[in-house]
Amino acid sequence: MKKLLTIATLLASLVAFASPDHDHGAPAFQPKKKNGMLKSAHKNHFELAREGNKLSLYVYDQKGTDVTTAGFKLDSKVELPKKKTLPITFKDMKTHWEADVNWQDAHRATLKVSIHDGKDKDSVKFTLENK
Repeated sequence: MKKLLTIATLLASLVAFASPDHDHGAPAFQPKKKNGMLKSAHKNHFELAREGNKLSLYVYDQKGTDVTTAGFKLDSKVELPKKKTLPITFKDMKTHWEADVNWQDAHRATLKVSIHDGKDKDSVKFTLENK
């Protein structure tokens, strides 16, 4: 009986801590401005939008504000099934980067991007489905 009373007390206290008016505030970042895939790195957020074989990569700060691409250097590659890796070059469009991807009839690919911003280095990885 004592165990049952202890368990009931613990459950009641958990419900009290999970009240509906417990709020952590609004998220600092509102994702998907371009309806793409969003990945967060240490310093920035990156969104990859795709239209056919054309990829567009956008960068946002921690508050969700667009960041110009000046000062960033990208190293990127596409990994296809059967461990085949292809280099991919993104062109700097000043507000985002663009690249064309060669699928080589693969149904899925992994895009790996290393981002250098001065002394900082981050990396993000996107999984792409070829429809």
